[in-house]
Amino acid sequence: MSDVLTPTRPLPTGTVTFFFSDIEGSTQRWELHREAMRDALSWHDAIVQAAIERHAGQVFKTVGDAFCAVFSRAPDAVAAALDAERSLAARDFSNIDGLRVRVALHTGHSEERNGDYFGPAVNRVARLLSIGHGGQVLVSGVTTELAQDEMPAQSSLRDLGLQRLRDLTYPEQVYQLCAPDLPVEFPPLRSLDELPNNLPLQVTSFVGREPEIAALKERLAKARLLTLVGAGGIGKTRLSLQVGADVLDDYEDGVWFVELAPIRDAQSLPDAVASVFNVNAGEGRSATEASVNYLKRKKALVIFDNCEHLVEAAARMIDAIIRGCPHVRVIASSRQGLDIAGETVHRVASLTLPEAGQRLTTEAALEYGSIALFVDRAQAASESFSLTDENVEHVVRIARRLDGIALALELAASRVKVMNVASLADRLNERFRILTGGSRTALPRQQTMRALIDWSYDLLSEKERALFERLAVFAGGWTLEAATAVCSDDLVEDWEVLDVLSALVDKSLAVVDLSGRDERYRLLESTRQYALEKIESSGEFDRFAFRHASFVAQMATAADAGSAKRPIQTFLTTIEPEVDNIRAALAWTIVERHDIALGCTIVGSLGNFWRDLSAGEGERWIRIATQSAQTDVPLEVQARLFRAFGEVDTTADPRVFESASRARELYDGLGRRGESALATRLMGFYLIRQDENAAALPYLQDALAVFREVGDERWTGRTLSDIATALWLTGEVAQAREMYAQALSAARSFGDDRELRRAAMNMAESEFASGDAEGALKRAFEAGTIGNEKSHLVAGLITNIAAYELFLGKTDDARVHARASLRMARDMQIMAQTFICLQHLAGVAARDGDYKRSARLLGRVGAFYVSINAKRELTEQITYDQTLALLREHVPEDELTMLMADGATMTEDQAIEEGLAI
Repeated sequence: MSDVLTPTRPLPTGTVTFFFSDIEGSTQRWELHREAMRDALSWHDAIVQAAIERHAGQVFKTVGDAFCAVFSRAPDAVAAALDAERSLAARDFSNIDGLRVRVALHTGHSEERNGDYFGPAVNRVARLLSIGHGGQVLVSGVTTELAQDEMPAQSSLRDLGLQRLRDLTYPEQVYQLCAPDLPVEFPPLRSLDELPNNLPLQVTSFVGREPEIAALKERLAKARLLTLVGAGGIGKTRLSLQVGADVLDDYEDGVWFVELAPIRDAQSLPDAVASVFNVNAGEGRSATEASVNYLKRKKALVIFDNCEHLVEAAARMIDAIIRGCPHVRVIASSRQGLDIAGETVHRVASLTLPEAGQRLTTEAALEYGSIALFVDRAQAASESFSLTDENVEHVVRIARRLDGIALALELAASRVKVMNVASLADRLNERFRILTGGSRTALPRQQTMRALIDWSYDLLSEKERALFERLAVFAGGWTLEAATAVCSDDLVEDWEVLDVLSALVDKSLAVVDLSGRDERYRLLESTRQYALEKIESSGEFDRFAFRHASFVAQMATAADAGSAKRPIQTFLTTIEPEVDNIRAALAWTIVERHDIALGCTIVGSLGNFWRDLSAGEGERWIRIATQSAQTDVPLEVQARLFRAFGEVDTTADPRVFESASRARELYDGLGRRGESALATRLMGFYLIRQDENAAALPYLQDALAVFREVGDERWTGRTLSDIATALWLTGEVAQAREMYAQALSAARSFGDDRELRRAAMNMAESEFASGDAEGALKRAFEAGTIGNEKSHLVAGLITNIAAYELFLGKTDDARVHARASLRMARDMQIMAQTFICLQHLAGVAARDGDYKRSARLLGRVGAFYVSINAKRELTEQITYDQTLALLREHVPEDELTMLMADGATMTEDQAIEEGLAI
């Protein structure tokens, strides 16, 4: 059948209902049943076309086995879908293992040209079809409203809820057509909500580049790295996101978007990438290595957006990924190529434009991407706007003067609210005649973009200009509270900020996100760069960068102080969205050395939060800040930095004791007893991790006395738990039990699930150490029922459960939990826990009689402990001793030594593969 059919009668115009269908898995069936498929497809085509025509529909296009039809009435389209599914079900297709057809119905306004349809409604029904399954009929919310009063007999519409479609715009309320003789139960819809991704919601439809999408998907299938190169504002980001959404089904481990625009410091780029995958550096591994290690077993697509200002750092990161992750593909967008091996460059051209002097009808003009985009955005800005034969010439002039650049067209289209397109075209002509200077080597479209933004900027009031420039100091967005604190002064008073900011949103110079708990605003990156240049040239940047950093510091210090009164999780919801602003503030204060003391304040105040934000990044900033802190940094700030080092440490680094001791000394000199006790507690906790429990007790008891005196509930509970652990491990079991009961009571009173779990875990560990493995296992399972937190703490709990089960001879249970904890530790990049899990699996292998594998793994684990100069904690030492004793019973000593030495040479990946095979 031909792609576009010649209509047998006039096609409906205006608001219509679309019927799209296709066959699930037809390509695979064609390969298996080529002859039978020919006959089946003939029957399919006849059945579907007849059902459409019986209910007053008309097929306007077919593509392979897909039908595209249009109906004047929504109830007729529903009846046709039901008729088609019933007729197909009545036909025997068992010779090709069945034939399952999916159908989607959606109603909306569309343009009909030359027997084909165009516009957002057509795109929407195609996206709706893509999330369904064979045999399923999906109906959009608007079609449901129009059809529900005239449903076919014994049929109904089941609400499947709001679903994000792959056009990335607003969610769609989706319904399923149900009837007694049709299948009812299907797998979850393949919407963005069900597939792994972090693709951001787009507030506008995708217009003007549909043919380019297909070409890019073909290029991506053959390239490890596809770089979209073009001028700022040309549409690279939207294009890459749409390609990613369209190919989601091809990547079982997801499509992931990494926004680089907010990153000013190249050293922060790897941490920003790692945060997308929720992996942390640390324990001897860089953030780049952490991301690569996480991705190396994944089949995923990673989209790096806005690489141009960090091109070298981005190139290094992407090169590491494509070299180390064989099943990962990358799309990058940049104003220049990355120039690395394996790169395929796609130059993103301007949206298609009519030739100069070409006279066009309305229908012909809409075939050009630039015109279609302008019209779509203008209609969104003003309901009264429409493209007509009278104004089409002016719209063509606008599109040509703006070189088909997407952002420029969108900004211009927003002005139809206040001027007609003839006036708009005249203003653009005038402005471009004035602003045509600049570098002779710059691309014309770059000059045009600057001219358009200059023009938009000139239309702002004095207050709007001032706020627009000042907002450039924010990275990754801001709240109204932040904008008021940072940007208000005598010119833009605090009570005016909301009104002025709203004006910038209306004029498309700022964007608001209303999906979260609080509104967050941001500048489009092209306009942010423009605003940065303006504020830097005015000499005002450092003034507002200081205010920005001061606001970040106030937020961090308030959270630090508040965490003594409320659980840390309470403050994370405030701090996590501000990570990019934290990085920007630290880049200005510390990296660029504008205010070392202020930067050190930020770094130190986040000591209790870095593990949740990014432990590896926190350690890096603490190291940089500590090295930068000189005599001009207040002693209190220096002390907080030294204390933060112990709070973020994940490896029992020997420097923790020295750093905490230095913090205590400084706090004592300042007369800060509460903070001194926090440093003292860190010293005691470090000694517990070194199995020096008796030595730890005096430090912990001193700290506890101060916490009780000053009323610090959080650290009273934590320190009670630490003391209980030290007492238990020194044989003071009865006293330890009393301390644990007090710790649990304190955590419960404080309302902190994390501390409750930690106390329960410590109690389980102590019971295991004293020989009560059954009691330890019971306690550990109880700890697992506390809260719903997903963290390193939970991963460690599962690891401990595997150790207790192994000790009790519950080998199969231990195997299940050790494998699960190994996968978690690997994915979360917790190196020490990874090797603890491998040791437990070595114990399982020994009990299975797989002595060689067990010995090799034990050798690799031993090499790890040597490499970090650390001792096994008691639980791990018990597992190790038992496993080694069992091996010595069955393996000659010289052979055992050789096997362990051989295992010590395995890579981490090889060891994990061996462990998961047990």
